[in-house]
Amino acid sequence: MRSYRRALAAAMLLPFASMGLAVPASAADAATPTAAETTKAKATLIPKLRSGTPDNYIELYGQINKGLLIFDDGGSTLGYGPVDNGNSSTRAGLRLYGVINDDWVMGGNLEWEWNPYSTNYVNQLNRGDFDWETNLLRKAELYLESKTYGKLWLGQGSMASDSTAEVDLSGTSVVGYSLVADMAGGPFYRLSDGELSSIQVKDTFTNFDGLSRKMRIRYDTPQFSGFSLSTSVGTQVVPQTTDVTVWDVAARYENTFDTFKVSGALAYSQPADDQSLIDGSISVLHQPSGLSLTVAAAYSDEDVVDGRYGYFKLGYQTEIFEVGKTAFSVDAYFGEDIDAADSSSTSYGAQLVQNLDYLQTELYLGARSYSYEEPGAELDKSYAVLAGARVKF
Repeated sequence: MRSYRRALAAAMLLPFASMGLAVPASAADAATPTAAETTKAKATLIPKLRSGTPDNYIELYGQINKGLLIFDDGGSTLGYGPVDNGNSSTRAGLRLYGVINDDWVMGGNLEWEWNPYSTNYVNQLNRGDFDWETNLLRKAELYLESKTYGKLWLGQGSMASDSTAEVDLSGTSVVGYSLVADMAGGPFYRLSDGELSSIQVKDTFTNFDGLSRKMRIRYDTPQFSGFSLSTSVGTQVVPQTTDVTVWDVAARYENTFDTFKVSGALAYSQPADDQSLIDGSISVLHQPSGLSLTVAAAYSDEDVVDGRYGYFKLGYQTEIFEVGKTAFSVDAYFGEDIDAADSSSTSYGAQLVQNLDYLQTELYLGARSYSYEEPGAELDKSYAVLAGARVKF
């Protein structure tokens, strides 16, 4: 396994070394900007930090996402701030993009994350205690893409199943999506007798979103009538090495039918020898009205306990102000056997996002309830409110 990882790393770095560069991206991220995108970029306060031509360039990008979290565990109400929004972490990266000929392009992505006071970390016992060592290498990958043959990825990055449970056209995912624990995953539940339990919110809610990011080889087919397939094999090296080989397959669909935009994904993965996972999501947006419906679900087959959930979101987007779209949504999550056998996890949420296009900023406000039940433990219901801003560059 170690020789496998060294071979991946060496192959990943070779093209960069030969070009005298140390950079790298995803298909959407690395695509040559359209005329509409170029016009929009000129109308924003923050210019693109790019060097090169539209056909060959290196680009610095990133986002800062900070907010204020208020959490009520049924016995106390505490505020945490400035917190890093676990729904979409603060990060920075470099992209490399180059056109080889009319059919082939190559590129890469190098990306770091830094969230020392994340909503998935803060709780009643560490309030004000920043975890400064949480910087994480998210991506270090290269890709070769052909309009005819598809796309081959190599290095640290998204497995084929990553984000298949997170398709969402509501415009509010910065503050609420299928992984409902990201808004306030760190706090502990309080027992009915007033004492804190040892169970954190993030233990009791998950969206079983495939295999996340790994050191992997991945292949994506070209898109046919809106459909594409992908598969990957890899192993975890960040933040800890596991020496476990994992694999997955995924299908994605994107299309527009008259006034309806449809996006969906479905994946099968094997996170471990004793576990298999099926997850998927679909989102439909009626563009004239701004109404959307998002559904996600997954089933985890494990030797210890089988977990499952369903997630539903209704959204509405409109242009109340000239500065950008306003998006509203409400959602619900119902999970079974997530943290323990015969347990239930329930969450209801509401979200509001105001886009400030010129500033490349989203102002957001979210509220959510968390309810968890398991045999032998009586836990109070918890409530969370998160407000903040995400600025992209």
